[in-house]
Amino acid sequence: MSTHKHTPGPWKFGKELTARSVEWLVSFDAGSKGRGIAIAETCAGSGNEDANARLIAAAPELLEACQTFAEWLRREDAGFPEETRCAPDGAAKWREWFDENIRICALAQKQARAAIAKATGGEA
Repeated sequence: MSTHKHTPGPWKFGKELTARSVEWLVSFDAGSKGRGIAIAETCAGSGNEDANARLIAAAPELLEACQTFAEWLRREDAGFPEETRCAPDGAAKWREWFDENIRICALAQKQARAAIAKATGGEA
């Protein structure tokens, strides 16, 4: 997992009127001041401004979903510890491991669907 920091989400987007045109602005809530701080702008004229702004605004949620999927894959690749299989409580420990993998996988799917919906403006 990357140690790079990014501006915390959630990010939102909306139209901003400028002296020249309408631009889409992606921002986050600055907290107690109640003002958003710009993360990115998509300039008018390409015809893709709305889609670009939605995708940019969904970036934190998309990253979170990918990180959750990566955690699930890491656990799947590592597998259930071999030395625990034959322990007296091995079956119970396996069930805990399995249930946690199912929980993480379901969470990743939920996060991914929500992020895709935010990025596309529809349902995933």
